[in-house]
Amino acid sequence: MKNLTKRLENSSLPLALKWSLIIACFVSVVMGLLGWFLIDQQTNTYRQQNDILGRTVVDQLALAAGEPLLAGDDLSLQVLVRQQEKTKLILGMQVFDLNGNIKASAGISPIGDILSLTQSDVHTEQLPWNTPYVNAVSFLSHIIFKDVTAGFAVVSIDQGPLERQLSALTGALITTTLGLIFIGAMLAIPLAHRLCRPIYQLVKVGEAIDSGELQAPIAGARKDEIGRVLDAFQHMSDGMKKKREVEQAFSRFLSPTIAHQVLNQPDGSELGGITVEGSVLFCDVVGFTELSEDLSPQEVGALLNQYFSYFSIAADSCNGTVDKFIGDCVMILFGVPESDFSHGLHAVTCAVLIQEIATRINHQRAKEGLPLVQFKIGINSGQMLAGNLGSAERMQYTVVGDAVNLTSRICDICTPGQILVTEETLSQPGISALVRVTPQETVRVKGRRQLVTPYLIDSDSFLAESRFQDSLEKILPMEAVS
Repeated sequence: MKNLTKRLENSSLPLALKWSLIIACFVSVVMGLLGWFLIDQQTNTYRQQNDILGRTVVDQLALAAGEPLLAGDDLSLQVLVRQQEKTKLILGMQVFDLNGNIKASAGISPIGDILSLTQSDVHTEQLPWNTPYVNAVSFLSHIIFKDVTAGFAVVSIDQGPLERQLSALTGALITTTLGLIFIGAMLAIPLAHRLCRPIYQLVKVGEAIDSGELQAPIAGARKDEIGRVLDAFQHMSDGMKKKREVEQAFSRFLSPTIAHQVLNQPDGSELGGITVEGSVLFCDVVGFTELSEDLSPQEVGALLNQYFSYFSIAADSCNGTVDKFIGDCVMILFGVPESDFSHGLHAVTCAVLIQEIATRINHQRAKEGLPLVQFKIGINSGQMLAGNLGSAERMQYTVVGDAVNLTSRICDICTPGQILVTEETLSQPGISALVRVTPQETVRVKGRRQLVTPYLIDSDSFLAESRFQDSLEKILPMEAVS
């Protein structure tokens, strides 16, 4: 019972339904017990009445048969037992002498050897019996006349009418009980809803706050505990509204993931960081200086926003986090700040998405006679320091380290439209099986003593994947640029 109650409490069923079930079960148990008690009492009463009837009839027969039995008046005994035919409940009567001989008999009776019953160790006053057609009980009594035992009297009573009356009464009681249970169950539903109405009000207010609808709850409508809880919800709503406004402002200047970490972690606004394993993507505009000479500042800003807005969506679809926009360059992190086992594969996928998005946008701009923009992308993976860097007065969440610097250098040696990755990125899980690459000439990059071998990503291996095409269509459908 305890386990059932616990499972009911932990289930997702509405509270009103739970209370309805509890109330209905309680009513069912109470009415069931009451019905069982009434049926049991009525059954006992009927059987007692039947026993009284049988004992009374057999005692009257024994009293009336005493003198004729001692006198050997068999005719009087036969007339006496024939009286049973006048009563339908009496199936038969028998009179035995002390030797067990039948002196008078009428109707039917299962008793042939009366002595075996009267001389046994078990004291028998009634004997239930039945045939395929009748269900009866025979009552036994000693025939005593003037303190002399003369023989035995047997009366067989038909149990059929009793059983039928008892069955009809039991059926009526069961029907009444079930009807009361049904009525109780039906009344339990509106009663449970009535009891749960204040709780529904609290749930509605809580869901409104959670969904961003920070309207004020009904104030002053109740003066009880529910009213005090609503007042507390009002204060919480005001605080949530202010916090959400700050979050929304943060999300415009920081990645939503980073903004959430800063606002919700106790040490999110403290200087310092931790060493993490991740991938970094640098995406740079080719020929941005020459392009800027022919455009106004407003046109340059609109051009970058057109491309970078879609690049941000592509990064988000690949579990990436836009770390910053550095003029004409965007820096995207994978596996930071949230750990990602497939950060390398997600970075490469994002890079191919960016180049394909750029191709589609250029297709649209070419039809409109606008200048085209090409991008080069470098990717590297490895350990880096991720955290808040700067000063106590002004800080920024970012990543630093040799892996980050090498990514920037790899991006610098790219040609327009290329995606270059390092050997560290290629060693990440899942890349070697899905990505085709072409090794490039080993080069020495600025600020690094060791030589680096970049690898050119073959985008065609991604374009053949249906899942990649689905992601590309969700970000920038072909119909939008055709």
